[in-house]
Amino acid sequence: MDERIGIAVIGLGVIGRRMLEQAARRDDLVVTGAWDIDPQARERAARDFPKATIAPDALSAIADPGTRIVYVGTPPAFHREYSLLASAHGRKVFCEKPLAVDVAQGERLVREIESAGTPNAVNFVYASAPAARALAAAIADGAIGKPLLIETRLFFARWPRDWQASAKWLSFRAEGGFVREVLSHFVYLMRDLFGDCSYRGSFVDYPADGKSCERAAVAMLDCAGVPVVVTAGAGGGGPDEVVFTVRGERGALRLDNWYGLQRAEGAGWVETPVDHRPHPDMRTAAYQAQLDALVQFGLGAPQRLPTMAMALEVQRLIERILQPD
Repeated sequence: MDERIGIAVIGLGVIGRRMLEQAARRDDLVVTGAWDIDPQARERAARDFPKATIAPDALSAIADPGTRIVYVGTPPAFHREYSLLASAHGRKVFCEKPLAVDVAQGERLVREIESAGTPNAVNFVYASAPAARALAAAIADGAIGKPLLIETRLFFARWPRDWQASAKWLSFRAEGGFVREVLSHFVYLMRDLFGDCSYRGSFVDYPADGKSCERAAVAMLDCAGVPVVVTAGAGGGGPDEVVFTVRGERGALRLDNWYGLQRAEGAGWVETPVDHRPHPDMRTAAYQAQLDALVQFGLGAPQRLPTMAMALEVQRLIERILQPD
């Protein structure tokens, strides 16, 4: 009897291909079927992942007898369709974020999934990433004293980033933008670390064409009484920056470039080692830690993956930032 957890991968863009790549590293997870609406995406996946089973349609992958989890890695407009198809076939659902194309559709999806009793989770990588868990432990242990300020700084020289160029929807206001795609990870992390986060104000700069996503955004939030400052922008010279900082009474900690953990000592920042063995780097360790949790999810065992209901709360705050008064 095969004890591996079977997963169907719906959507073979950048993130779907990443799932195929990371799943191939494991012996407790097997891709039972992979599918994308784009024939060329299916052809590329078949060429690049010869051990993967490329399904003729989404239903074949989802209904395969070996499928226990359906990973919905499509653009947000299709999350509901494939999540409900998985639910109808008795599969567990692991969905990408943002949860849906807008809050109303997200609310509808959560109602439908919960009414069906379908086990569900959403792919916020900081639920499992070793650097985020080490950050949480240090804060809980009082390493920096009482938290006084949270800062999130995002900059992208080009948006979408070069490796996302094929995902055209990321360029548009309807579904895309870096506030939805990137800041949502940190809103999830803040909620996980501190509890409820509330909106205090924001300003968003959009291009004049009425269609393209934001060029810059600033926001003020509050997480359990701790003020949060967000600055985000795209376009211009210099390296990309993804930095999350928690400043406390006796020091500060930050996540730099997603998975590097640093601590303020004196006038500078010092790397805080985080064990990523047996994986070659922190990024791979984060992906694999998430798949560790996904396997536990498939087994019905305790794990830290956030639910769609949590993802909806994140989406509510993100959309509030993007649509200030």
